[in-house]
Amino acid sequence: MIITGNSPEVVVLSRVWNSAEGRTEKLGEELRQRLLNEVLAPAVGDNVGELILKYHEFLMRVPNGNHSFAHGSEMETKTVYWVSAARIAHSKIEEIPWRRNHLESGKWKISFPTQSKLLVPVHWETHLEPRYRRNARQSYFRFGMPVEGNEGKIDVSLLGHHLFRQKRGDLDFATKIEIVIGNESVGIWLRERKSAQTFNMLMRR
Repeated sequence: MIITGNSPEVVVLSRVWNSAEGRTEKLGEELRQRLLNEVLAPAVGDNVGELILKYHEFLMRVPNGNHSFAHGSEMETKTVYWVSAARIAHSKIEEIPWRRNHLESGKWKISFPTQSKLLVPVHWETHLEPRYRRNARQSYFRFGMPVEGNEGKIDVSLLGHHLFRQKRGDLDFATKIEIVIGNESVGIWLRERKSAQTFNMLMRR
């Protein structure tokens, strides 16, 4: 199963959010819970022991090296890719609720929120990196550095946080989030990106 913001099951939830008079945090949490119960949890439960892939593409602003006294450092946009692949260990998705953390330093007390998480238990997790073939603008994905210290869990809450967020950023239009669950779906996703060899290596792990 390939889950995106355009998946029929997800579009139904997005319509509720987009048509609401007040887009409150409570409504956002209710829709994230429905996304878990109606879409993510059944897909994970049907594919225990198989692959799961998380794809996040977005734009960010970075300095381009030019500087002027009038405007300071000049910025440009850069496309960033975060891609993780893992093998599902069992069907129970762990929910970590939103919470507010406090940090005290002398007479100062800093408060900052931590977003809720949906953690799928996995046997292992690895990063994939985008590459372009020589003399062709044709991308593919290969293995990057292995993930260490993730305690055998992959967070799939990103899609819900992006779709049901109260405040929008001006670069949100360029954000793409896809959660791919099951060997067949991961194979299709990677082969479409000319990464069949990477899929074969993942299957052997």
